[in-house]
Amino acid sequence: MNKKFYSTSEVLHKIKISRNTLFLWFKHKKISEVRRDRNNHRIFTTRDIQRILAYKNKLVSPGKSRKNGD
Repeated sequence: MNKKFYSTSEVLHKIKISRNTLFLWFKHKKISEVRRDRNNHRIFTTRDIQRILAYKNKLVSPGKSRKNGD
């Protein structure tokens, strides 16, 4: 298995969001959790990064409540 994994800091740099924002998205279930290594650090795949980017770039219709509709 020759799969590339990324650390949290690498993902933050690629996606251009803060650590706090990423952790809030996990906490509020805006994005699903990712795998962890033996030290319990998050490890991200390219697919995980794509899912996070999709959420970051998600458009919300005018008038739609962010609390109820994401």
